[in-house]
Amino acid sequence: MKLKVLFAIVFCLFVVNIFATGPSNQYEKTNIPKSEIINPDSLLGTMLGDTVQVIPIVKPQLAAKTEIATAKMKYATTQKTDSASSAPATISVPPSINRDSLAHLNLMLRKDQQRVDSLLILGNPLLIDLVYTGLPYDFKWNIKPDFRVLYYGSESAPLSKATMKPVKLETTEKTIADLRQGARDEITRTAFYLYDTMFDDLPSPDVNKSQFIKDKHLTKVKFIDDDAEFSHYHRKLIVRPERIGPWQYKATALAQFSENVISGNWYQGGNSNVAILGILTGQMNYDDKKKIQWDNSGEWHMGFNSVAGDSLHALSTNDDVFKVTSKLGIKASGNFYYSASVDFSTQFFNSYNGVNSNVLKTSFLTPVRLNVGLGLDYKYKKIFSLMVSPVSFKYIYMNDNTHVDPNLFGITAGKNSLSEVGSSLTSTLSYAVSHEIQLDSKMSFYTNYQSVQVDWEMVCNLTINRFLSTRISINPRYDNTVIQTDGSKAKIQFKQFLSVGFSHKFQ
Repeated sequence: MKLKVLFAIVFCLFVVNIFATGPSNQYEKTNIPKSEIINPDSLLGTMLGDTVQVIPIVKPQLAAKTEIATAKMKYATTQKTDSASSAPATISVPPSINRDSLAHLNLMLRKDQQRVDSLLILGNPLLIDLVYTGLPYDFKWNIKPDFRVLYYGSESAPLSKATMKPVKLETTEKTIADLRQGARDEITRTAFYLYDTMFDDLPSPDVNKSQFIKDKHLTKVKFIDDDAEFSHYHRKLIVRPERIGPWQYKATALAQFSENVISGNWYQGGNSNVAILGILTGQMNYDDKKKIQWDNSGEWHMGFNSVAGDSLHALSTNDDVFKVTSKLGIKASGNFYYSASVDFSTQFFNSYNGVNSNVLKTSFLTPVRLNVGLGLDYKYKKIFSLMVSPVSFKYIYMNDNTHVDPNLFGITAGKNSLSEVGSSLTSTLSYAVSHEIQLDSKMSFYTNYQSVQVDWEMVCNLTINRFLSTRISINPRYDNTVIQTDGSKAKIQFKQFLSVGFSHKFQ
């Protein structure tokens, strides 16, 4: 009796083991017509599209497809109207539709509850030319035959593993990639002619790869890490902070000279010569950016040279002027200012009439010139200025009227000063052509309604480097206020300088 019970128990365990090791999911194999197969990409396009094409019902199979399309249209409409809501949308499926045919749709409904960029779904790579990439290289060489897989179509699992199997939810990206790969596999099996080209026929991307540039390598490279060593060989660069305020200051010092020495027995002859030119200039300007502008400038020119054959003077004065200019402007309208200007100039050194001459033309404080004008000034971006003075006062003073002829300055004999009222016009231009070229021009015109005095000075400074510069100066002048005792007429006067030397700016 015990043997029969034991045999019955073993038989029951054998039967249970057979059912437990069977496939976990078995579907009834049926022959589904090709018209009832759902295209995954068409399903996705319909879900995200605005309209669905309605197909007339002519067959029972097409009726099921129409009901599926209607359900998808309702789902798409629900998604658009409730896009602001975070609750997942639902779709009602008619009972006449086979549930298995909605497997892909139900999968997408579950995945749509996640927030996914729509461009991932709409960017279908099947809409471009198809390129055949070949079969995947994921062959399993160590294959162990399992006849149950061949029979049931899937891997078998024990009852304990099937009951404790975790539910795995694929991501939306993985689902879409699997659907598209399935579509590619279907095209490979049934419509291979849709491929446009083969992957091996595409142009190689290696032609556009980066290439190394061949050049000479640096052989001697020295790295300096010690600040003390750096400061020992190099001068520190001092950067001055930008001056903020209504006052602006600028000064320049310039020293230029030329020299040549020729011995008395030089085979080509000639004479030794020395020329020196020194210039100091400074500006102090005030601008409140509203109504008042006050421009002040000063300059001192000293020029000497030796003249061959002059036995009386070792050096002769060729440039000597000390000048101070001040102009106050109150804004009238736009670029026009009501202005008052003062121009003072004089000389410090003696200058003679010619070689081996003791006749003085100028001397210390002879002459002293003072011009005061009232009028309207037009300014353009601190580059150009034109002042018209209908009322202008001119004053000339001579400290030495004994050795210097006063007629040279329009003063009658026996007097040492001249004062008169007339009109004047003054134009100034300061323009930087480039960082190395600076152009300055000043022209003054005065008339007492009987005679005219015009003085025009043009200067071009060429910067060579931080300390070297070249200066070109041209100064034409016309003055018929000079009293000509011999009855001759006044002629145009002219002076020109070209020098190279040292210069430095103070700002």
